[in-house]
Amino acid sequence: MDDPLQRAPHLAVLDVVEHALGVAVRALVADFPALLGEPHPWRPDALDQRAARRLLHQMVRFENTLARYRRSLAALAPPASTDDIDF
Repeated sequence: MDDPLQRAPHLAVLDVVEHALGVAVRALVADFPALLGEPHPWRPDALDQRAARRLLHQMVRFENTLARYRRSLAALAPPASTDDIDF
């Protein structure tokens, strides 16, 4: 049985980071519900909301980077063995 944590133990820490990132995104959106939509074209965001929008954008980029890293690790993983004999 191939355990991903044996190949890459740092993935456990990344799981914690991803969870914390998800909680932070939900807290930011709860504080600024207008972040769910696009900014109004004629009425600019307040300074704090603009900063929150930038922060949310960076959080989403980081989330995408983590997902891309996991896909890269999966692509580099050795093929699963079909026999029960270890050589």
